[in-house]
Amino acid sequence: MGTDLQAVVNAIGDLPPMPVVAVKVLDLLQKPTTTADKLAETISSDQAVSARVLKIANSSFYSLRRQVTTLEHAIVIMGEKTLKSLVLASSLKGINKSFGLMEKMLWEDSLGCAIGSRMTALWFKSADPEEAFLAGLFRHIGKMMLNNVDAESFRRVLEGVYNGEGSEDELEAQYFPFGHAVVGEAVLDKWNFSADMTEVTRYHDNIDQIDAVEEPERYRLAATVNLADAMCRKLGIGRREPEPDLELSLTPGGRALKVEPDQAEQLLEEFRAFFEKERDTFLA
Repeated sequence: MGTDLQAVVNAIGDLPPMPVVAVKVLDLLQKPTTTADKLAETISSDQAVSARVLKIANSSFYSLRRQVTTLEHAIVIMGEKTLKSLVLASSLKGINKSFGLMEKMLWEDSLGCAIGSRMTALWFKSADPEEAFLAGLFRHIGKMMLNNVDAESFRRVLEGVYNGEGSEDELEAQYFPFGHAVVGEAVLDKWNFSADMTEVTRYHDNIDQIDAVEEPERYRLAATVNLADAMCRKLGIGRREPEPDLELSLTPGGRALKVEPDQAEQLLEEFRAFFEKERDTFLA
């Protein structure tokens, strides 16, 4: 687990800073004297982010009893953890150097897994729902970075996987000095996220690399994201085609969380229905 993350930075090039509004909001959340008005003022400095925050807050995702019309009201009702999730989800889109078809697919993939991870955490009480949302959101941030560094090579990786030329790990190794999981870990390390978040990003596809006995909460968070990732794959969210034959209960995350086949299907249907209904709210 001891990858030299500075070596990743040196090989990939400058990793992006955290979006400005997110930096400011996270800094304010560390200060006990920060008011809802001050947070709202900071978020409002980025009109696109503030509009997305309000739009998502009013979606069925949070099941608020009545519509919120101001950021101040949203902040008071939803609390700090949810605000953190919403601001990061609303600002992360901006780290893409461009926003064409590939970037739209990656963005759908990220938000789909974020939503699925939060729903999975609530269903199985496997993790804090907002931590799960962020872990799902970030689990492929390394892919965004590889696409920013060399979009043509990244496209070849995806096409190669699609055409059966090799696994994602194998093809990334052909075109890049590090794979997306390690690059994602380096980004979150640079952004000063917790070890739980950085390691889940690194090992979301290989959750057994996390010690379930020594780090049970981290392991369950990784399992939560792994299962949500599988739901996205099964439905084709953020992908060219779905994988309808994928058995969710047999995935590493499904096994770790002891998910029964009927539970998996019920959760999948709830996720599918929600994503179809609120897709435009989150992706706009």
